[in-house]
Amino acid sequence: MVLLVEKLSRSLKFPHRPENHRRLKKPDASSSSLLNFRSKISEFIAGILVEPQLVSAAGFTKCFELIHTTNRAFSELLIELDYPMNSSQWCANLTHHYLSCTLHLLTLSNAVTSAAARLNQSKMSILHAAALINTSPPTPSASLHLNIISVITINPGEMFRSETPMIAMEEEKACSKQEQAIAEALILCKNIGFLAMGFVVSGLCGDDQAYLEIKKIAGGFDDSLLREVDSRLHRELKKGMVEVREVNMATENLQSAIMSDNGRCSEAVEEVKRRLKVMENSIHEIEKKANDLFSQVLSVRNKLLANIRLPE
Repeated sequence: MVLLVEKLSRSLKFPHRPENHRRLKKPDASSSSLLNFRSKISEFIAGILVEPQLVSAAGFTKCFELIHTTNRAFSELLIELDYPMNSSQWCANLTHHYLSCTLHLLTLSNAVTSAAARLNQSKMSILHAAALINTSPPTPSASLHLNIISVITINPGEMFRSETPMIAMEEEKACSKQEQAIAEALILCKNIGFLAMGFVVSGLCGDDQAYLEIKKIAGGFDDSLLREVDSRLHRELKKGMVEVREVNMATENLQSAIMSDNGRCSEAVEEVKRRLKVMENSIHEIEKKANDLFSQVLSVRNKLLANIRLPE
């Protein structure tokens, strides 16, 4: 599934002059546009790295914004290169790879909504148990029905099983400088999609396993722009989602209040409900962002398919 493209590189030439003076050759327009594309993404990633709590609704929002920033930068790259997506200039190879890249985003968006739905189910179970405790005299056995939110297990490999693997970009099919720049930009777009959405999925699930599996499917995040943020995201995932941790802490306090029979059950129940409401709002916001991303990506894909005829 890894897209293999020859890295865009140009040899630095040092032309000899009569006065034996040397100077570097200026980069071509395609190289400059690609560097500009990368710098926009790098600037946004720098802001992510200073966020204090990434495994939270606020941190997940940053991940969606990273994808939107990348998509805007890619659109601007196409304009700078005078290589619009609705043009017949787009070769079949680039088109196939763009469609593959966006298909991954659609799949990952669905994974986010699926994980969010399962987290909602856990919320409902706790809310139901807390309501029962609040409407009847609590007994030690009542705490048996009150469970904290556990890790959600998903299978990223199964999610991508039905997708067509990314094929290698053929050198002869990406011979122009514009196509080389677009091909390299697409690799970064793909990896950012996997990194950002993989982090959201794994954060909702409650551990780092899904992130590691999604990273493996992507072929790793070896681009210099992504190494530091990849390391930071992986470390943060081990802490768990802030809103879920707060619900679990309130649930454990309620369990303790039931067992100790200290007369504070009603207060503890209200705290559980308050924390659940915060988590519910966070999940709703994440689901909305995932659905919006899905719609936007699907719209662009449909426009591309409508304007570019793929070979049979």
